[in-house]
Amino acid sequence: MSLHSSVLDGKNVGVIGFNARPIAASLRRQGARTFVSDYWGDSDLPDVSDDCIAVLTPVPGVRQRQPLELPLQQALIDNFEFLTKNVELDYIIVGSGFDDHVDALKSIHERGLLIGSSPISMKNSRNLTIVSKMIDSKSCKVPHRQRVQSPNAFREISSELEFPYLLRPMQSGGGSGIRFIGSESDLKRFMKSKQEENDENPLVVQQYIRGKDYSCSVLSTGRKAKAVSVQSQLIGSPSAGRNCDFAYCGNYLPSGLDSKIEQEIREISEKLSVQLELMGSVGFDFIVDRFDSIWLMEINPRIQGTLEMLEIAGDISITEQHVRAAEQELIEEIPSFLPTVKMIVYSRKSGTIADLSKIPDIFDKSPAGVFVNRGDPICTTIKSSKSINDCYHRVCETASSIQSSIKSVS
Repeated sequence: MSLHSSVLDGKNVGVIGFNARPIAASLRRQGARTFVSDYWGDSDLPDVSDDCIAVLTPVPGVRQRQPLELPLQQALIDNFEFLTKNVELDYIIVGSGFDDHVDALKSIHERGLLIGSSPISMKNSRNLTIVSKMIDSKSCKVPHRQRVQSPNAFREISSELEFPYLLRPMQSGGGSGIRFIGSESDLKRFMKSKQEENDENPLVVQQYIRGKDYSCSVLSTGRKAKAVSVQSQLIGSPSAGRNCDFAYCGNYLPSGLDSKIEQEIREISEKLSVQLELMGSVGFDFIVDRFDSIWLMEINPRIQGTLEMLEIAGDISITEQHVRAAEQELIEEIPSFLPTVKMIVYSRKSGTIADLSKIPDIFDKSPAGVFVNRGDPICTTIKSSKSINDCYHRVCETASSIQSSIKSVS
């Protein structure tokens, strides 16, 4: 437990993000007043906000995810500016949704209230061409990527590529839009879908790395950095309602990695944090292949989805330490963490959501009566105990119960 009083106590903190509720909840536990611009508008968002606004307006019987007139990041910023026009803020913290759209943060950054990495550091960290030059190839590899201007342009080079590989949009969050191309038939299906959608947006062709997914959570001052934890990632998990795709479904710790490899991941993440001058809480995604080679897949230059899991698993406030690190005060001692599993539950069928308010240990709750399509997220469940097997069994039980409560619509 830190001997310091919280730097957040009594502060007015703005939060902006695709899923901003976990950040707001952490801030409230530290005594902050929170003003939140979020995408989903989950039913438990008002519980952790002094005032909040959401891009979506949940309506019973209507699907929650609707097309936007504005780009998501701009809608989040515009909503935030409207919400806080009469609020004197002390800090602003951003979550997911801006990794590949840092220009949208320009007006926020110019106010001098943005806590965390600068927009230029964020942009550099997302450019794997820049990052790969900072990495010792003996300790870590980066998958080969190639940008293609359009699906039609990709068709011209596809015969030169060896299966398998990945095709992904230029910007992709949470694994959305990533397609595995393992054969000619996969490629034909992909090209047909793009033609039917009349989609001519640029693509990235990425080398496919077969292995297990991990992430590392780091606190950095830009001069010094300390890895807080290394955790396994749940990707495309059938237990979470996905069908072995690339959707982010959660994390668990301990990671189960060999201690030597885990230490290497920590050191790589800390070194890159300093080289890129990242500040506050930042995340690194890795794959470890069957030869124990470490592959850096992505850097998330902001507070990650592991925040709530870590705060439940150990005696730490990630938002508190995020602010302290940005103000050049790095945590001295990392707490120990209980075995913990976080799982995002996705719907296995189309239907309406039941009232989730009475189910324990769930968060990001979709409002009762909202319609979901198969594959839409419903909520997050987190379980912590002395056994990782017990944690996983319990989150799977909760996920199954939630799936059963969805009322199919004919």
